[in-house]
Amino acid sequence: MKKQALFCLLLLGLIHPIAAQITITNSVFPVVGDTLRYLFGNQAGAINQIFTPPGGQQAWNLSGLQPAQTWNQIMKNPVSGSAQASFPGASILYNPLNSTSQVYLQVTGNQVLDMGYFGLDELGLGLNLLFDKVPNLEETWAPINFFDLHQSASNVLTAFDAPIAPPILLNLVPTADSFRIRVTYQRVSAVDAFGTLAIPGGTFDVLRSKRTEYKSTAVDVKVAPLGWIDISTIGGQQILPLGTDTITTFHFLNDVSKEAIAICTLNTAQNAVTGVQYKAMPPATATFDPTPEEGLFLYPNPVRNTLYVHFRNEAEAPVQMQLLNAQGSKVLEQTVAAGGKDIRIPVADLAPGIYTLLLWCNGGAVGRATVVKI
Repeated sequence: MKKQALFCLLLLGLIHPIAAQITITNSVFPVVGDTLRYLFGNQAGAINQIFTPPGGQQAWNLSGLQPAQTWNQIMKNPVSGSAQASFPGASILYNPLNSTSQVYLQVTGNQVLDMGYFGLDELGLGLNLLFDKVPNLEETWAPINFFDLHQSASNVLTAFDAPIAPPILLNLVPTADSFRIRVTYQRVSAVDAFGTLAIPGGTFDVLRSKRTEYKSTAVDVKVAPLGWIDISTIGGQQILPLGTDTITTFHFLNDVSKEAIAICTLNTAQNAVTGVQYKAMPPATATFDPTPEEGLFLYPNPVRNTLYVHFRNEAEAPVQMQLLNAQGSKVLEQTVAAGGKDIRIPVADLAPGIYTLLLWCNGGAVGRATVVKI
C-alpha cells in the first residue's frame, strides 16, 4: 500500500511543475533559547481548505482562523529538567501546552527526535511517571523535500508499584504486585504537496506533510506466580482510554519559520478539522519610541507589493535605510536625503515573512520597525 501511494506521488510529479517548491533545512530546527509562538483556533470549512489531492502549485487559505488560545513554546536547557538523567543526549526541554510535564528532544544535524517525557500519565490515573520512548520517535528531519516519505516507530514501557496505583486498578486486582503502561507508536509522514498557505497576518510558501500516527495503549498487571497479564479489557469492557487511536495531521512547513505555519488535526473519519495550531504573527508596529526630531511610520503593513516609509528627519545628514530578513541578512539598502518625505520601497519580489527595517543616521540607529510581507 505504501509503495503504491509513493508511486502515485511520483506520477503526480510528472504532471505538476516542481520548480516553485521549497526545501526545508535544519536552520529551522529549534535550539535552546527559542520561543515558538502559536495560536489555536478553527474556521468553518477548514477541511475543504487543507485536504486537497497531492500535488504542487496549490493555494490553501486559513486566513479566517479565529484564535481561542495562545502558546509560547519555550525551548529550555535540558539540565533544568528533573528527569535529565533519564534522557542522556537530550538537546532541548519544553513544557507542553497547559502542562508542567517535561518533554525531552534530541536535535542532530538531520533529525529532531522525541525522547519521551516526565509528567502526568495520559490515561488520567493522576500519576507522575517517566515515559521513555525506545527508540526515539522522529519529529522532523532535514532536508525536507516534496515526495519525502518517512516512517518511525517507538515503544514505551513504564512500570509502577501497586501502592501508588489508583483505586480503578487496585479494585480490579487487589493482589497486584505492580502495574505497567505499554504504548506503541507507528508514524508515517508523507510530503505530498506544496504551494502557499495564508494564515491571519501573512502568506507563506509551504510544503504539506501528511502525518498518520497509530498509537496503541495497554495496561498490564503483575501477579505472582503468573507474571504480567494484560488487563486492558475486563469481561470485554474497556476500563480506561486504551486501544489503538489513529491520529491524522497536516503539517504546513516553511523554510524560514521555526514554527510550523499550521498544524491541522483531523477527526477519525478524516472529514472535519478538529483544531488548528498556527504561527502567531507579530504585530505590525514600530518597535522604537520616536523623538521630536525623528519619527517613523510605515504603511501598508502587512504589505504585498509596495511599502511606504515616512521618516521625519530635520538633520542635515542623509539617512541609510536597511531591510533585513529573519536570518539577519540584508535584502535591501538605500540612502534617503535629509528632509521628511514618503519613501517608496518595492517588495513584491521578496519572499513572504517577517523583516526588520533599520534606519541609521550619523553612524547611530534612529529607527527600527517590523515589516510583515505577505
